[in-house]
Amino acid sequence: MRWHTICTRNALINGNYTLIKNNSKYLVPKEIAADYGSLSDEILMRILYRRFMRLRPFVSCRKMVRDTYTDYLRYKFKVEDYDLKRSLIFKESSNASVKEQVWNSLTFVTKAVTYLPETAVVKWDLARDNTTCRQILKNILTMEYQKASEIGQAAKRKSKSNPYSDLKLRFNHIRNCDSSASFRAFGEFDISLLYLNEMLRTRL
Repeated sequence: MRWHTICTRNALINGNYTLIKNNSKYLVPKEIAADYGSLSDEILMRILYRRFMRLRPFVSCRKMVRDTYTDYLRYKFKVEDYDLKRSLIFKESSNASVKEQVWNSLTFVTKAVTYLPETAVVKWDLARDNTTCRQILKNILTMEYQKASEIGQAAKRKSKSNPYSDLKLRFNHIRNCDSSASFRAFGEFDISLLYLNEMLRTRL
């Protein structure tokens, strides 16, 4: 099937990619980016949350993946006790502030949804960096979907276990990786993600 390029006021679209003509609504304004540390936590988090959400259409063409991304953001901003989760692996305090971690996380996701071809024309390391971010984000969302599936299945079975509390609130899959096969899979992934966050100064 031959794809034609569709031109709208805001974008150019073909069978593989979408080129946004005006990206201002998706990026933090330069005047804020230059001095985001001076903003209050509440104001900055509101700005960053909106930008995360606006990137949703670019995460995937599949609704299931976009919905998983939305649920993931809501959990990260409104529910997760990241300090508790982190303290299970690291005893010392982080060198990065929450503002810096969330800011860097937005940069990470922006790179993940930005496509650059890995060719001689485009700087290879920049294109590869974006590709790596995209692959990591895909893995995170895959694991989040699997967690949601396990939580949903337990609810249907009316199981005495509470996987939502285990995986999302108390992080028992990190505390007790050997308790079950699912705990090991989820636990080892989240532990690796915590180490990645320490390296990148993010809060993924």
